[in-house]
Amino acid sequence: MDKKEFEEVWKWVLYAGDKILSIYQTDFLVKDKGGNDPVTEADLLANDILYEQISKNFPTHGFLSEERKDDSERLDKEWVWILDPIDGTREFVKKNGQFALSLGLVKNGKPYWGVIFNPATGEFFSKNEFSFFAKLSAPFLSSANIRLIEAKFSNTEHIEPDFETSNNKPKLFVSLSEMKEGLFSEDTWKENFEVIPLGSIAYKLGLLSAGMGDLIISLKPKNEWDICGGISLLSSKSFRFFPLKNEDSYSFNNKDTRSYGLVAGTKNAVDYLLNKIPVESLTSKVRDKW
Repeated sequence: MDKKEFEEVWKWVLYAGDKILSIYQTDFLVKDKGGNDPVTEADLLANDILYEQISKNFPTHGFLSEERKDDSERLDKEWVWILDPIDGTREFVKKNGQFALSLGLVKNGKPYWGVIFNPATGEFFSKNEFSFFAKLSAPFLSSANIRLIEAKFSNTEHIEPDFETSNNKPKLFVSLSEMKEGLFSEDTWKENFEVIPLGSIAYKLGLLSAGMGDLIISLKPKNEWDICGGISLLSSKSFRFFPLKNEDSYSFNNKDTRSYGLVAGTKNAVDYLLNKIPVESLTSKVRDKW
């Protein structure tokens, strides 16, 4: 994979973003896949756009998507693309702007590259050696936006996010639904963290990668397509990220795509968290079901 290939992928993502936004601005139909799991024409169209381009341009690569029937062929592939065309479909339906397209690329199961894009806000997160952020304007597939992304990609001046514990509480992103269910209602959370509920784990991971928050905790299961793109943006130099049950670190392109509980943040923020709440206590709070 080289810069030219990634530039092409960005163009496909921007095109998909334009299509998502055009549907978002209408009275679109919503279907239920079962278990209160909504899907819209925007999910399906974005999935088709990216699958078509990736399968045509990278025919030896595997592909995993929430909106495409899975098969075992990907398990033997060195390179695998992992897509959630809209992470946070419930938020998309509510039109609250808290959703994102998430696309990750893994090599032998290890996160290699990713892009998170929120068409409602124009927030675009991707990476070269380090992650970068750009604020784009619609229509997204434009020469001006592509130049802006390329400039961000080529910028060698980079300050990795960090959290200073002396006078501040870390900004902690949590799930809207988990907050409503009372999973963060204990006084410990309010006393030690600035708790910010947001939809879409992919969107939260993008914000974290750009230094717009310090910490993410989720106590419910995640699928690989929910988190692969965002985890790929977090450098091991400045961030710590791990599931709370079953694994010590993230590996992708597994037969079982689920993981349980998530912690991600700058190293100082994660250290602060584990000083306040031991990992065993966090793990005991993890739910096995959505």
